Amino acid sequence: MKFEVSRRARRQIERIQTWWTSHRPDARALFIDELTLAEEQLRTSPELGSIYAEGLRGPVRRVVLPRTAHHLYYRYEAARSHLVVLAVWGGPRGRGPRL
Repeated sequence: MKFEVSRRARRQIERIQTWWTSHRPDARALFIDELTLAEEQLRTSPELGSIYAEGLRGPVRRVVLPRTAHHLYYRYEAARSHLVVLAVWGGPRGRGPRL
């Protein structure tokens, strides 16, 4: 399966990791560890996430990173065996990202 992280999601991941490193010194690697685990799970079970929204290009799914309270939004196209991470967003914001 092709696993891709959009440019937008990559920037969000970098910002979150920078914040996490500065503000959670006792758990600096927690966000990246959870993100890595989510990627591993999605590579084997790409339809794991719950459907968050229906889009023109198919459903957008969401996986929650429980310990850091972040949400990973992605689209999976089974016919192409292609998964794209669209956004990584802080759950406590109370609203989702524009997708």
